Amino acid sequence: MVSIRPFKESDNEQILAMEKLCPQGDENYALITDKSLDASARYKLYDNYHFLVAEESGEIAGSIGWVVKKSNKGDLYIYLVEVNVHPNFRRQGIASQLINEVEKHAVDIGANYIYCYIYEPNKASKVLFTKYSYFNPIYFKSCVLPVYKTVKIPEKFVVKRIKKNEIHEVVDIINHYYEGREHFIPYTADSFESFVNGIPGYTLDNFWVVKEKGEIVACTGLWDTSRLVNYYYKKLPLSLKAISAIFKFLNKLTKMPKIMSEGEYFKLNFMVDPAFKSENSDAISALIGHLNNQLLEAKEEFLVVNLDPGDILLDNTHFTNFEKWLVFVKILGRKLIDFNTIYIDIRDCIG
Repeated sequence: MVSIRPFKESDNEQILAMEKLCPQGDENYALITDKSLDASARYKLYDNYHFLVAEESGEIAGSIGWVVKKSNKGDLYIYLVEVNVHPNFRRQGIASQLINEVEKHAVDIGANYIYCYIYEPNKASKVLFTKYSYFNPIYFKSCVLPVYKTVKIPEKFVVKRIKKNEIHEVVDIINHYYEGREHFIPYTADSFESFVNGIPGYTLDNFWVVKEKGEIVACTGLWDTSRLVNYYYKKLPLSLKAISAIFKFLNKLTKMPKIMSEGEYFKLNFMVDPAFKSENSDAISALIGHLNNQLLEAKEEFLVVNLDPGDILLDNTHFTNFEKWLVFVKILGRKLIDFNTIYIDIRDCIG
């Protein structure tokens, strides 16, 4: 008989092993997230999280985790982080039992809705959540910049790490850029500093600003996610395999972007809270170029940013590869929710 209980540190090894058996994707295109050390590390980025495991005869059969969030109007909602079922225990109703735990908690606390992210090729998850009356009102794009050549930065821009006395100015730019998006809670100077310094591998030392004539006109953070997770493709689509073969040939003539191979670990550096003044789109382009050059010098290979499909940053020509993540939602309360545009909390994006 399956029992459901809170996660314990002694579960760590079994949970990590199970997660590698639960790729995000399908038989043609599957991504593995490898946390390596701590299965609960991503939850510790939040203040109010729940992490449960399903156990049968001493074996971990599944797990689920969620985070309780509060909107800037005080309404509660839930981010369903992940649900995994060990292949040996599938088709026994375990996923249903685990999801019911989340929904029961959501009702108990009066949450208005639950949302989760589903990797677009993950057909099984789409079927599962549709069965439970979740719907897909919006998606976001994970945009990838292969780092392989130096980018020239216009001389009119000065790119530097943020100084503490510049936080107020940066917060104003970010709050204006993301104003009105679902899931965005405007920063204060204190909440911004706490958020940035609270994520391993991030901190204020990795937040950058662009100045033009002494005025900050663009900004973004840079987060090396390898402190928490690395990735590899269990299945690489045929299209990428073909591109990889072409690039290997062309690389003999000129420097080309790298395409990873199946089973090859790679790490990602994410842009966090990129923002710019509306009349300074060239400044964010310069900042992306600067980050590219920093990563190239450090021998890193990929810069990634997750963007709402209406974000004007998508027009930036630096980004060449795009993957789609679907936002699935289940409404529990009576309040109308506008999912026409969303803010993507970077903490939600760690697999």
